[in-house]
Amino acid sequence: MHMQAMVRKTTSSDTPIGARATLHAGFERIYAGIPKGRGWATYPFNTLTLGSQFQPIFNVAEQRCVAYEGLLCANNMMGQAMRPETVFAVSANQQEELFLDWLCRALHLRNFVNLSAPGDMVFLNAYPETAVEDPHHPQVFANMMEFYGVNPKNVVVEILETGVSDEAQLVDAAKLYRKLGCRIAIDDFGIGYSNFDRLWRLRPDFVKIDRSVTVSAVRETHARLVFANMVKLIHECGAKVIVEGIETRDEALTALEAGADFLQGYYFARPGLAAVPQALCDNMFEGLMKDFRPAANISLQGSQLDLDIYAHALNLAILDLQRGASFAHATESFLALPRVLRICLATAGAENAPPGSAASRLILDMIEAPPLAATRAAGAVQEGNTAGTSFDQLQQVLQRALSAPHEVHITPEAAPASERGALTLSCAFELEQRMVVLCGDLVDRRHRSEAASIPPPALQDSESQARAANVIRLHL
Repeated sequence: MHMQAMVRKTTSSDTPIGARATLHAGFERIYAGIPKGRGWATYPFNTLTLGSQFQPIFNVAEQRCVAYEGLLCANNMMGQAMRPETVFAVSANQQEELFLDWLCRALHLRNFVNLSAPGDMVFLNAYPETAVEDPHHPQVFANMMEFYGVNPKNVVVEILETGVSDEAQLVDAAKLYRKLGCRIAIDDFGIGYSNFDRLWRLRPDFVKIDRSVTVSAVRETHARLVFANMVKLIHECGAKVIVEGIETRDEALTALEAGADFLQGYYFARPGLAAVPQALCDNMFEGLMKDFRPAANISLQGSQLDLDIYAHALNLAILDLQRGASFAHATESFLALPRVLRICLATAGAENAPPGSAASRLILDMIEAPPLAATRAAGAVQEGNTAGTSFDQLQQVLQRALSAPHEVHITPEAAPASERGALTLSCAFELEQRMVVLCGDLVDRRHRSEAASIPPPALQDSESQARAANVIRLHL
């Protein structure tokens, strides 16, 4: 539970925050009780002993711990742990709440200095009303960071957006912390009040995706597609993605596959009082990366910009196939997308097939999208489809995919109207110790006038394949 989230909301009609002299006296108490120095600091508050714990945050690219989130820990006189919300609930009045809020920040900053390596970041939770409605906030927070020797650029303020009725408060709070030199994170994204319009307004440096999103993505293929595209959109907003609350290996792998920049959760490390040694990071990531199959390289250019969701869905189907899912289950999300005609799995092991043999001999499995299947059943579609394509035609598609495995290829590069507007996304990968190619056909919406007649499969004739010699490779 986040410490500052427990601060009760105030309004303009509430009792004003105490006089400046009283406030300064409170901070003198904090600095006297939590002086600079070595060792682990605690602070007596009412009948409790307050302290800090830090949960590590790991950088995926660097495979090391680069940040710690400060969390409040409290024990009563019997040594029993108390939840943060309980601590704040026993505050006698609003001024005591404010004092407690600042006390927690001081504990985290003081203890972080004795925990971290140079350049490490500390994440501190902040309720936006605390920043906006306390007129002394900017000066006090700046003085506190200076007193404990924490560079503001290493402080990441997690703005807790849940339940905020005034959008302007979020924007003002973000501006205030940026002016102090801090960076901004949005917490618990993906639930409650989260939306991308808010991201564009706040322009955070980091977005922390809530655990519930990851849990759903582990269970459902479609949720994994949503997760991957959520990460992509956050990146387009200019922010880095932190997936928090990771508790299992499957959740960690799902976060990696979605493109997370940072990972946090009990699977990696519980909140504690010690820094994470690099040797532990090396062992942890080495074990995790053995099972991690990176996403296909996807880079979209020009008129291909609308194909990213199809490329992501194709990649998720590949990951599910490699995990042992049935072809029908693995491909259901791709087939459910608009404009999709069919999807097929082809083998690459037919170099010695006799001339003129049917290309269908290379097809391991194929499913047509429901609209196309229904049209075919009504007799409105000719049989010039994937299964009837010649061996040479199919081989050309397979060879291009196999020339660069784990990259999504688009064929043809620009299908002319005379070829009735079809596109194929194809990607080669290893399945059951052999290389195969997953191919998905869809209507090229650049040629909508031809779509009504249901285009032929994406495995085009030799002439059109020759024109597509420069297969577009998408890099993610």
